[in-house]
Amino acid sequence: MKKSAKLAGLLGGATTLALLVSGCGGGSTAAEGENSAAPAAGTSSVETNTPGQLNVGVDLTYPPYDMLVDGKPAGFDVDFMNALSAELGLEPKFTDTRFAQIVAGIKADRYDVIASTLYISAGRDKEVDFVPYFQTGNSILAPQGEEPLVTAQDLCGKTVSVITATVIAKLLPSTESDKCKEAGKPVINVKEFPTDPEATQALLAGQVDAQMTDAAVAKTVVEKSNERATITSTELIYPIAVGLAVQKGNSEMQKALETGIEAMKESGTYDELLQEYNLEPVDPQVLEDSLKQG
Repeated sequence: MKKSAKLAGLLGGATTLALLVSGCGGGSTAAEGENSAAPAAGTSSVETNTPGQLNVGVDLTYPPYDMLVDGKPAGFDVDFMNALSAELGLEPKFTDTRFAQIVAGIKADRYDVIASTLYISAGRDKEVDFVPYFQTGNSILAPQGEEPLVTAQDLCGKTVSVITATVIAKLLPSTESDKCKEAGKPVINVKEFPTDPEATQALLAGQVDAQMTDAAVAKTVVEKSNERATITSTELIYPIAVGLAVQKGNSEMQKALETGIEAMKESGTYDELLQEYNLEPVDPQVLEDSLKQG
């Protein structure tokens, strides 16, 4: 398929959101609200692994998108999938899976869809089929009072904590470090951690010079650390589209999700979630660029 056709297919019908600033919070009013036009749970014609149930793969260690609040799944992705499941007449079930194994899980048919702030990339596009639903970018965190690190190139010679298996975990030691060497600077020393809280703890403990993570997550880190850490970058780094993911070739589920998102728009639920989490539609150029990344 030509890339332009691929881009049009991803944008057509699939509602997309993009990050301006992060939103925090547990349960969402939009997700809890009932849509009178939505089919009752269990009456859906959408084929899933368990009839009447939409099993969602999600890493619940990534606030404000995915987390546990009082032992229950919460955050943007959870609110979004609760609302989307209602539109599809399905009962949502959330399967907590660490991010590094989440794509392998859907390939093994352990759940029907991934909703876990999964960045769209050329490599992942070969493994799953996407329905874009928002875009985000990365911010640099550094200890309060330390030198400001504004761009990725400011990280040359620094030790940086990131989540394993992410796009930035690949870009910093390769593309960015190559630029460092070309400029006569030392490469970036990347330390990978299974979860964002562990990467943040390394920063607060002085084990790394900086942390690079999603902009919404970075804002939450600043708030929860009582500003012991601060965001030093001034613009989103590597803006990227984010997608729901289904098993490769599962066009029925892909189309169902697109249709459900359109129904969320018509009911107003989509806009309510958008406003609550300060999100916006993905930029077509960002989506196209995302599909070119490894």
